[in-house]
Amino acid sequence: MATDNVAKSLSCSWGWSPADASSDDPIFKEFAAQGQNLFVASGDSGAYSRNSKYVYPADDAYVTAVGGTDLTTSSAGGPWERETAWSSSGGGVSVNKIAIPSYQKALRVITAANKGSKTLRNVPDVAAEANTDNYICYNGTCAADGVEPALRRRDGPVIWHWQSTGCRRRTAVLGFLNPELYTIGLGRTTRPISTTSPAAATART
Repeated sequence: MATDNVAKSLSCSWGWSPADASSDDPIFKEFAAQGQNLFVASGDSGAYSRNSKYVYPADDAYVTAVGGTDLTTSSAGGPWERETAWSSSGGGVSVNKIAIPSYQKALRVITAANKGSKTLRNVPDVAAEANTDNYICYNGTCAADGVEPALRRRDGPVIWHWQSTGCRRRTAVLGFLNPELYTIGLGRTTRPISTTSPAAATART
């Protein structure tokens, strides 16, 4: 994918162990330099713990980790009421001891409320409602779909639009999104996401 440099929005639902950042980071950095963005599912087993195994590459510093929330509205189709970290998503402090990246060191990113780490990478970077309200149809059947495929499919078209707009204007490609995502998140009012763990520590909706 880095070699042919055609797809600008890439996604991954896989996690593996052990983490191999020394092998993968040169590729992830090449993505960034070429304006390619890799979105990785943050997991599906709730808050990370010392026993969490297949977290990587969601906690790599050079990918955008995508998590899910559970949204409650005041009535059917009504306005937003509250949002919590979805237990079938995943997140927390890097179990692979990956150092906190510069974009998470900005003032107000890590707070007492979100319980994030000030020394290690925090996951996810972005999150949105994902509690199997997304329906997909294939092979003649329809089923509820969760955070891993659905949110990354939502992110993809948005990034494609930004990229294509830049191409039409003959401006530079976007490059690695995370620094800009955190800048945007800190510059606007975001609704709070309730969590009893760091699972949604850096989530923005």
